Amino acid sequence: MANQRWNWSLSALLWFTTGAWAEPYVSSDGRFSAELSSATTCATSQSESPVGAIVTTVYLDKQPGRFLTVSFTDLPKLAILAGRERIFDEARDGMLQQCGGLQIAWRRQDPQTRRLLYTSPGHRGETLFRLEKYRLYVVDVRSEISLKPSLDSQFLQSFKIISPPAASAPAPKDP
Repeated sequence: MANQRWNWSLSALLWFTTGAWAEPYVSSDGRFSAELSSATTCATSQSESPVGAIVTTVYLDKQPGRFLTVSFTDLPKLAILAGRERIFDEARDGMLQQCGGLQIAWRRQDPQTRRLLYTSPGHRGETLFRLEKYRLYVVDVRSEISLKPSLDSQFLQSFKIISPPAASAPAPKDP
């Protein structure tokens, strides 16, 4: 009887501490929600490209042994004309270069989504690339190898686009 009570108490504790009741982090400008903590930081960077300046916004949640990231970039129409696969390939290559990673798997989930599995020194990583109209979302989780991969999957599955990206909305008309 004591073992059953102990198992139930431990199960309840684990269930309540895994964020079962937590509200998802919502970014109104990014138009997404995901399981990020309130300690999430946001940074914006701009880079030059042959088609003009490209701004990327990154939300980073540093947790013990784990980095959770959601970023988005509004791409110029000309970039889309270059081809969807080229966009995905360049985003993947940039991700691997940034973290010193080695690609394990690269999969097409649907026409708008690609998934990357990779390793980097002491870590495993998984990245979801999603192209919505002219906005590229990159959802990444990088964890120490000793941590449970189920939490990585839980984070990736928590990512939701909550409304059409701003880049796909028609420009407002002047009165």
